[in-house]
Amino acid sequence: MIARLYSEEGKPPIRPLNPARDFGQLADLIENAFGEELSSGGAKVLREIRFLSWLGPLNYLLYGTGSDLDSIFSGFVWEHDGQIVGNVSLNRAGGRGSRWQISNVAVLDRFRRQRIGRRLMEAALDFIASRGGEVVYLYVREDNEPALHLYTDLGFAELDRLSELELLPQHRPPPQDLELLRPLKPAEQPALYELVRVAEGPGQRWLGGAQRRRYVMAADERFLKWLGGLFTGEHETRWVVAGATGLDAAALLQSTHLWNLKPHRLRLWVYPSRRGDLEEQLASDVARLLARQAARPTWASLPASEWRATTALVSEGFRLVRTLVLMRRRL
Repeated sequence: MIARLYSEEGKPPIRPLNPARDFGQLADLIENAFGEELSSGGAKVLREIRFLSWLGPLNYLLYGTGSDLDSIFSGFVWEHDGQIVGNVSLNRAGGRGSRWQISNVAVLDRFRRQRIGRRLMEAALDFIASRGGEVVYLYVREDNEPALHLYTDLGFAELDRLSELELLPQHRPPPQDLELLRPLKPAEQPALYELVRVAEGPGQRWLGGAQRRRYVMAADERFLKWLGGLFTGEHETRWVVAGATGLDAAALLQSTHLWNLKPHRLRLWVYPSRRGDLEEQLASDVARLLARQAARPTWASLPASEWRATTALVSEGFRLVRTLVLMRRRL
């Protein structure tokens, strides 16, 4: 496919991303295509692209010294009269291996419905295959029907869905005592890891799953993490609902305070056999817990398997921002 694109007479409209000159236009295109839809993570990537655009020709040194940057961030652009009007970004997951992610499939409004997105995707898939890629995945909004149709037509299949929610500070209730949640005890860390491992969605498991070292830490590791939080303005707390034989549910809150104005981050798990029994009270406790934190927005991401928890959080004032469909294709 790539060879065919370059065999056309004249300058081809589709070409590989040029790191020395394209990042500025690429940032403008992404901002134009996605705008306020960008999550905080997406906004961070956009800022990084703009920084790379400032480096200009220095990017040649980064990409041309035998580094893995071409596997971490690369892609294709569609050019019209010197302007980048379409883009597909791709990176090798973790910087190595046979799994790749496609992102930022964007085309300017006035150039849509001209099969530009399809040709960019085909070029990306050919490139990944030439680099030994075996599996490709991407996220797409569930309400983006044209993109869903395109990816399905290209052989992608749905693996999971992820609901992203936001709670604004003005929607928080007055501080009250918690009814179900209590702080995690150090001895319960292995039980927390087991709960997360069992309760996470199929997409989370496929993307790597829970890492034991993330949930089970020695006393000195916990102290160093707490000490680091004094400098970053971030603090992680773990809250659980204990059952007869283990943990029935858990919430992990990454809160910010003082000079750190980033949103709080919330993760939530309910043991599969207990789903449908705990979510309403659990969501109520989460809202009460957040009322104790600094006045920041709170972001939460829940897989489709936790749809009851998503519904309960919405009833407590969270807003469903978007639902993303995780799709993958084997090459």
